[in-house]
Amino acid sequence: MSLFLKEKIKKTLNLKNCYDVGKMIAAMHSSTKKIKLYRKNSMGVKNLNPLLNSIKFKSKKFKNIEKFLRINYINIKNKWPKKLPSGIIHGDLFIDNIFFKNNKPSGVIDFYFAANDFYIYEIAICINALCFDKSKTKFSINKNKVKNLIKGYESIKKISQREKKSLNILCRGAAMRYFLTRLYDYTNTPKTALIKIKDPREYYQKLVIHNNLKTYKDYLK
Repeated sequence: MSLFLKEKIKKTLNLKNCYDVGKMIAAMHSSTKKIKLYRKNSMGVKNLNPLLNSIKFKSKKFKNIEKFLRINYINIKNKWPKKLPSGIIHGDLFIDNIFFKNNKPSGVIDFYFAANDFYIYEIAICINALCFDKSKTKFSINKNKVKNLIKGYESIKKISQREKKSLNILCRGAAMRYFLTRLYDYTNTPKTALIKIKDPREYYQKLVIHNNLKTYKDYLK
């Protein structure tokens, strides 16, 4: 599909980009409401424990990480919401999956993880993927980006109070998902494999940041 798109992929998003991406996500959620398709989320919270168990924590340096992950998994699973507005989501909306033309979103690719799940979980994934800034090896959440992403979304589709109350736990779950997948690749992929292994420490930092936030308002100011 990308062969037919002349637009460009951005390396970072500015505040206006975040607003426009929020609008795009809401439009996608709204337009797919009547589509009668269902696909279970293969990377949902219930799938995280088998993934965690499949990671090879061989060296001593991973022992504390394993303990950290198991404590977080139990807490996230126990607090995971059961009934929130749901439908078809992209499920993996990273910056390299969004094309821009004239500084506006013009296309989305890579629907491999598209599934039925909470709409607000899509926002949680996007907060992790699009709303953090990096300085050398340190990541920090950019709350203005979060605010603009949500403003753009709510300009088309309102977010309920129940969804807002669940944002923190969903952000934690999304961060853990990507931490686990990257850690799995890091510990299980042979050194001779011809694939680029992404640094799992990015999502360790993000999970710690989410653990220090609690309410919906904490993400905005």
